[in-house]
Amino acid sequence: METGRDNMPLVEVKGKEIAQIGFVVHDAAKTAQRYSEIFGIGPWLFFDATPTNMVLHGRRLRDGDSCSRIALTNMGKMQVELIQPMYGESTYMEFLRDRGEGIHHVSFGLVDDHDQVVSAFVENGMGIEMQGLLGGAYTFTYMATQKELGTIFEVVKDAPPGVKSKFKPWGTYDLQGSGLINMKGKEIVQIGVVVEDAEKTAKNYWKILGIGPWLLIDFKPPHVTDGIFHGITMREVDFHVRGAIADHGNIQFELLEPIWGPSTHMEFLKMNGEGVHHISFGEVDDHDEVVSDLRNQGIDVEMTGLLGGATTFTYMATQRDLGTIMELVKVRHGVENSLVPYGTYPPAPSLSP
Repeated sequence: METGRDNMPLVEVKGKEIAQIGFVVHDAAKTAQRYSEIFGIGPWLFFDATPTNMVLHGRRLRDGDSCSRIALTNMGKMQVELIQPMYGESTYMEFLRDRGEGIHHVSFGLVDDHDQVVSAFVENGMGIEMQGLLGGAYTFTYMATQKELGTIFEVVKDAPPGVKSKFKPWGTYDLQGSGLINMKGKEIVQIGVVVEDAEKTAKNYWKILGIGPWLLIDFKPPHVTDGIFHGITMREVDFHVRGAIADHGNIQFELLEPIWGPSTHMEFLKMNGEGVHHISFGEVDDHDEVVSDLRNQGIDVEMTGLLGGATTFTYMATQRDLGTIMELVKVRHGVENSLVPYGTYPPAPSLSP
């Protein structure tokens, strides 16, 4: 039986935290302003990126033929990157054309061993989605890990000694006043990825990146109740979503495999394929107030339900405003949750003699 960490991961990411979540959007300026209006975050820095030495799916692109507008700010400890493809070929343009707005990548940010990490991915059958040089200094590399890990992962190489970047912002935006939601104590704590096979993908995360161990959970009746989907009360909450959950530094990864029945996860998989479905603030003290404030802004509840009689999950339909679904969680403290994992990966060692 495979137990513990029998083998080293194919790619070493120990100590590398998730530094950035990258969104592809139709309009970076409009979306940045909406983020600020809702969350009060900023200032935003705006860049028009025309990378050099670009490679897309193994094919070299001519310098200057591709441009994307980028907006950057921090939401707590996490950097948020909004990317608006302007013209030319790019992974962003492909994403927007094929899937619409959404989370394009998850980034480890600057890593000291960029070349070794990229080589390890490539040597194990995961090629480079896109690579380029920003401002003549920083190399960004998107790895084509969608099939194995459900989304693109990025690593960035710092500028060589003595080289100064020419990548400079052309503008800024900072909200005058406060945002709609009180962000005190709120951080992005989870990235939810819809996949075709949660257990298989969890095994890939463990084998490739060493992320785990994973808790394996079945979200289904009788442990899911009070379901509402697109404003419609779900009759007997007849759906099944298989989940796998693991922590990596500052972020929890949640893999979600829709098995049957109507759900936001099944809808996402059928319409978009595998990918990042939501980001979550996790448990928030003012859950009901935030939901009410967003609804007053015309942002409805995508889906909500009660897990194990103790935890309410609420997905807000923020896709049009923010490029992805945002999740909030409310916990009934003192109530024992009946929803428990059915297993782990790697399997827990047997305690029997």
